[in-house]
Amino acid sequence: MSNYLAFDIGGTEIKYGLLTESGGILEKGRFPTDRNNGKAILQEILAKISDYPSLRGIAISAPGFIDDQTGFIEMGGAIKDFDGFNIKTYMEERMNLPVTVENDVNCVALAEKWKGNANDTEHFLCMTVGTGVGGAVFLNNQLYRGISFGAGEFGFMITHGSKEGSAFKNTLSWNGSVSGIRERYSKQKGILTEKVTGQDVFHAYETGDPVALKEVERFYDSLAIGIHNLYFMFNPSKILIGGAVSARQELIPQLRRRVESLNGYINGNCIESCLLNNDAGMIGALFHHLQTYVNQGRRE
Repeated sequence: MSNYLAFDIGGTEIKYGLLTESGGILEKGRFPTDRNNGKAILQEILAKISDYPSLRGIAISAPGFIDDQTGFIEMGGAIKDFDGFNIKTYMEERMNLPVTVENDVNCVALAEKWKGNANDTEHFLCMTVGTGVGGAVFLNNQLYRGISFGAGEFGFMITHGSKEGSAFKNTLSWNGSVSGIRERYSKQKGILTEKVTGQDVFHAYETGDPVALKEVERFYDSLAIGIHNLYFMFNPSKILIGGAVSARQELIPQLRRRVESLNGYINGNCIESCLLNNDAGMIGALFHHLQTYVNQGRRE
């Protein structure tokens, strides 16, 4: 009875894994996210937990502004039903296991600090690029959460100055995310957005499609602007990039070149990919759980 079940709740799917106390993954799987029904998500998680009779605890990574000690979610990000909701309480009332909940990108940062590319540094930032843009701030060997648990929400950064439309259209989450690329590209092409994937747009970019060229360039430039701003706010030794798009081999070289062109003071080599990729959320959630219970001497 020394294993843990970890869940990484994302905007499109929920990843889960059976993990050892040392962070080893014994088995893992995934299932779709019902973004419009938070309770259904939790019922799916409870059903999955029932498949594992001998567990020591449950570790959850979720989007939003989360009080990592109480499990209360101030704002649920991609899962609107989680606004003002306490996942920890809800889960613990329905089973006899300790539950911890932490912000998804904070979990990525904790995982990279524990077993990844931030293992050798005390000052780093983590940025995830996918449906939106998320972030985490790690300074003086501590994760910084902010006064209302909203630190590191890099996607809210204003990167463009247009006064047309909503303020969201000026943010990094619109201009530097895969969902933004998909929507802008599909609109100009007269295609339904749900018929277009991020991979479709990047493939069109590689074949010289002029609309894709414009939008992918905008994507890279927006991320470079965001990284430039973050570098001078925090002066970290590393800025780690995660999320599905980080698997693209050209991403890091593109960002390094563009950031250096914005300001020659910045050494682009501080920009690296996350090491743990799709497992980072689960591993970081476990690390947070161990910090909360095992390492602090609290009872599980």
